[in-house]
Amino acid sequence: MNRHPNPPGQPLTALYLLHVGSMDARLIGLSTERHWKHQVKLASALNQAEVVLVDCDRPGIEAAVEQLAAHPRTGVVYYAFHPKDHVQRFPNRVILGKPLNLEALPAILAKAAADAAHVIAAPPPRFVAPPPTPVVVEEPGPASLGHGLQTEDERDLCGAMDDLPAAPGQPLPDRLFFNPDEYIIGHIHRAVEQAAHTGRPHLVAGLPRLIGVRATPVPACITDFRDNQLRPLSMTQLPLTTARIVSASTLPQSSGNEIVHSSEDLLWNVAAWAARGRLPAGADPYRPVRLRAWPNCTKVFMSPHAMRIAALWTRTWASPVEIAARLGIAQRYVFSVYASARFAGLLDTSLPPRPVAPAAPARQFSAPEDPTIQTATTAPAAGKASPEPEAKQTQQRPSILSRILRKLLNAV
Repeated sequence: MNRHPNPPGQPLTALYLLHVGSMDARLIGLSTERHWKHQVKLASALNQAEVVLVDCDRPGIEAAVEQLAAHPRTGVVYYAFHPKDHVQRFPNRVILGKPLNLEALPAILAKAAADAAHVIAAPPPRFVAPPPTPVVVEEPGPASLGHGLQTEDERDLCGAMDDLPAAPGQPLPDRLFFNPDEYIIGHIHRAVEQAAHTGRPHLVAGLPRLIGVRATPVPACITDFRDNQLRPLSMTQLPLTTARIVSASTLPQSSGNEIVHSSEDLLWNVAAWAARGRLPAGADPYRPVRLRAWPNCTKVFMSPHAMRIAALWTRTWASPVEIAARLGIAQRYVFSVYASARFAGLLDTSLPPRPVAPAAPARQFSAPEDPTIQTATTAPAAGKASPEPEAKQTQQRPSILSRILRKLLNAV
């Protein structure tokens, strides 16, 4: 994001958050304070705005579109998890995908405001609900515990991505993955690794507050950030130059407001908030993995169904797609746990090889017409030396026919 002031004659773009979720409002508010100081300002009312932002996935969008009818020269930017699904509803409008690219958003908002201000057009068409689809009566089947529970928080924290096929074969969509280096989780994770490798404290600097990382006596992260501040920051795509990792001899002097998190807990939380129901880049949703241990459920953010997912995944090797199928939940909930466990160090990806049953040795018997012949022993395999005393004892043991014959001769 450019932090230099706009050229002379180009005022700030007045943005009004007409229909957005509370989590996205925090993200954009944080960006205007930190990165968009010379590009975007938040308007307090719709009649003061040059452009508005509308979330197509939130309920009540009809009322938002009705409000726009009185402001035909105000720019409108829509965004949704599946932009193509809303093209027919809002023709000739900009529809962005989720999560928002906060680095490119100021330029998009400025262009939408300029286009609306220079074009004298009729008021936007009133919202027309799509015709209802015919109701098809189907036989009741097993209900998914993840579908149909799309509250606002679940959409913000776990997304609304469709499930993948049960078997691999089709190309995976790009929106399934996120690049950790573009989020704060990548910086914190590298700081934790470097602190563990060098034994020296490290700092994640360049943010509104510092995040200190230490490896001894136990791995921990110390910061003034509260969860309601860290969560929107974790969801924000940060330019590579925003945050930097600094090695330090000691952590800064305590101000009394710091919160000490275990590194595992903080990495779990920040990864869950950054993932939003997606997988880290390079992950394979069809590869069997396992959780090494349960997370600290009393200290970490638990996404929907996380307890059930952890209970099953600590007992068996399975892919994220398989876990979702076994529990009957949406895959995005499993992807969220996968991302958290991977950065927290709780994910075991080294599937042990399956043991191969040894072949049964061939049994050999002495000929009945010669009872004095001893039972032949199985030759040891090449490269495996059998114990010499045991082999000698086996060779000296007479056959059962020889012992019976000896008893009969002694009885005469």
